[in-house]
Parts: sequence; C-alpha cells; structure tokens
Amino acid sequence: MKHVLFLIVALFLFLGEAIAINGPLSKAEVRVYSNVTSNVSIHCKSKDDDLGEHVITRFNFYGWSFKVNLVETTLYFCDISTQNGRGAYDIYKARRDANRCHICLWQVEVDGVHGYRDGNNVPDIWFKWN
Repeated sequence: MKHVLFLIVALFLFLGEAIAINGPLSKAEVRVYSNVTSNVSIHCKSKDDDLGEHVITRFNFYGWSFKVNLVETTLYFCDISTQNGRGAYDIYKARRDANRCHICLWQVEVDGVHGYRDGNNVPDIWFKWN
C-alpha cells in the first residue's frame, strides 16, 4: 500500500510540474512594444483585473505576468490607440497562447499589432487597425 501511495504522489508531482511548465497553472508574461513614432495608449483588462491605462513611447514596452487558470480560460484584452489607428484585441487567450508563448511578445506597428511565437522573429498573428 505504501508503494501505491508513493507512486500516486510521485505521479501527481510529475504531472503538476508538467502542467505548471506549460498549460494550465503555468506562469505567462505579455510584453507590448512600440515601434511607431507617436505614443501608444494601451488599456488592458481581464475578467478580474483592470491593469489601467499606460503610455508606451517608441522602442519601449508595457508588460505584466500572471498565472493561467486551470481550465485555460484566461483572457486579457487591450484597447490600443496610436496616430495610425486603434483597436481592441485579445492579447492573451490561454487556449491560443498557452503552448504558443511563455513570454508573449507583441509589437505595435504602423499597420497594426503583430504577435510573435516564442523563439520566432516573424509574426504569426497580425491584428490590423480598425
């Protein structure tokens, strides 16, 4: 019986560590960089948290970190405004991003907001200005 209990505890610890590294309960970070000459106004929220309004100057970023919830419904959306345009976008969606990026990088450009997968310098998501 002790061996069975030990195996159950070991399996739980292993699975818990795997889940915490990637997927539910993992820590994620979002960074939104500005690559436009005008200031970028950004206001991000989740269901539970209002991160407030921030201004990003060229070549700087605004970022935050958080834990992905167990059922992978974590969502952060941001209203982003520049002289080039504006829009409201899902900047972090757990079901899309939990395996896509641990540090989710976004770049505000003249044509919209570009998202980058971990370890890739070519955007895989592009939100055009509304």
